[in-house]
Amino acid sequence: MPTFRPLNADQLAALQRRRGATVDLTEYSDFIRNLQVGEGGHLTLESNEQKQTVKRRLTRAAHLLGRSVRYRRSEGNTIRFELVTSSAT
Repeated sequence: MPTFRPLNADQLAALQRRRGATVDLTEYSDFIRNLQVGEGGHLTLESNEQKQTVKRRLTRAAHLLGRSVRYRRSEGNTIRFELVTSSAT
């Protein structure tokens, strides 16, 4: 059985600060902001980027804008996606 220990608000805030710097999603958000539902994008990853990480950032940026993306099958160092919903519609 695990040992439970309560954390107050200050302790939780300290843990959150320790997580490190947040990722700047501006570039992702700017790209998505210029798309309409039904449009999409094709991303080419750099050698130091991982597909899963870029997808997570793209999804997060879309959600912050009230939108959703659907990923399409892609191979190698590319990601293809489509904007499928928007809170504005």
